[in-house]
Amino acid sequence: MIHLSPLSIYNGGSKVVVEMRSKDLVSRIKTDLASQAQAFRERGIRPHLVTILVGNDAASISYAKSKQKLADQIGAQFSLKLFPSITTTELLQEIDNLNEDPSVHGIMLELPLPKTLDQHAIVSRINPKKDVDALNPVHLGNLLAGQASKIPNTALASMTLMAEYGIDLVGKQAVMVGRSLIVGKPLAELMSQAGATVTVCHSQTKDLANYTRQADIICVAIGRPGYITGDMVKEGAVLVDIGTNYDQNGKLVGDAAYSELKDKLSAITPVPGGVGPLTNLMLFKQLYDQIDKDLGYGSR
Repeated sequence: MIHLSPLSIYNGGSKVVVEMRSKDLVSRIKTDLASQAQAFRERGIRPHLVTILVGNDAASISYAKSKQKLADQIGAQFSLKLFPSITTTELLQEIDNLNEDPSVHGIMLELPLPKTLDQHAIVSRINPKKDVDALNPVHLGNLLAGQASKIPNTALASMTLMAEYGIDLVGKQAVMVGRSLIVGKPLAELMSQAGATVTVCHSQTKDLANYTRQADIICVAIGRPGYITGDMVKEGAVLVDIGTNYDQNGKLVGDAAYSELKDKLSAITPVPGGVGPLTNLMLFKQLYDQIDKDLGYGSR
């Protein structure tokens, strides 16, 4: 593990900029999960994740199917239920069926759902034990109570990557740019529980730079390429870029202007190669942890 103070950016007079890449961590977690899956097989259990996708968007289908490759690498079974069109009542029945199916250990909804569906009712219907993306409000309530049961995977991936690089949150000023239920809000709460003083900003925040320039740690998940620029951060800050966007050339980019920031910060997550590769892995880790708990072993 690299131990890095967010405010320590010099080493013998030369600036040290750390790219917080997740490749090595991903490799280690995959090895651990594959070993865990072998132990499950010895008990006659094969972890089974079912993903539900509504619509026929090609990019969404491709993303959902990408979980198949990961499942194969770590000894899990993956199923995709694709519904070009479905009503809320019909989808609730599908979830009821999956909740009652003992061969299914995890259920995930690809979001956002079409506006014609009642998303809140649907995510609330997923059995909390099988809700591997922590969408059920029960999990958010537990998180706010300081008794996290499951954590939205992108927020968990961000915290895991910061821990890997020894980013100390105690006493730090942190800014969370973005307030979604699956990233911004849970990540802000996790950072607060880890000892940071957290300010949550969003698309309607006036003079965003006034907040980000004071921050030791900035996490951004707002869906706007290059939104955080070099003049919006102070020297030595840490930036966790959670954005997933495509530029005019079809290249995957984050929410931060990487070229402007990489020499000013003490640490930054690249896109791709940072938080993204960890997110689906956290989904499977929480799936495996739940099976552990159901077997009476507790979380590993």
